[in-house]
Amino acid sequence: MDSSMIGKIEKAMFYAHEPERIRFETFQATVQGDHHIHTVTYNRGQWHCDCKFYGIHRVCSHIMALERILGSAVQVAEATYVMDSGMINKIEKAIFYAQERDRIKFDRFSAAFQGDHKMHTVNYDHGQWCCDCSYFQHRGVCSHVMAMERLLIDSVATAEAIPMPA
Repeated sequence: MDSSMIGKIEKAMFYAHEPERIRFETFQATVQGDHHIHTVTYNRGQWHCDCKFYGIHRVCSHIMALERILGSAVQVAEATYVMDSGMINKIEKAIFYAQERDRIKFDRFSAAFQGDHKMHTVNYDHGQWCCDCSYFQHRGVCSHVMAMERLLIDSVATAEAIPMPA
């Protein structure tokens, strides 16, 4: 492993501890519920889930689980609900789902990532990563992508680095 890659790995670990550097613009993810797999989408602050509960309340355990995992990188879903036993049950499920990361798989996303010197765009589409930084263009991986992998552990495929010529 060359020294530039070691530096990028160290930087990725630093970035992963600062999730406020990331702002998701759009994504599509699947969440394995207790009975079905549900598709959750996010588009510039607007959430949607294909489950029945979302259709009534505009929030659900699948969205709440993603909010817990992604934290400040997304806007909180606006809900129209009263706190009743059904909603309490959904909150409890969200906590459980967020702890079982293997229930969640990101299909694709676009995120703004604040690097040390400028903002970068990181994209993911069915296992294929892309970052607009120059290091990624040459190596197929960068500190921004590696930090996203750490944040979304078990929910995304790992980027494949391009080996340096001998």
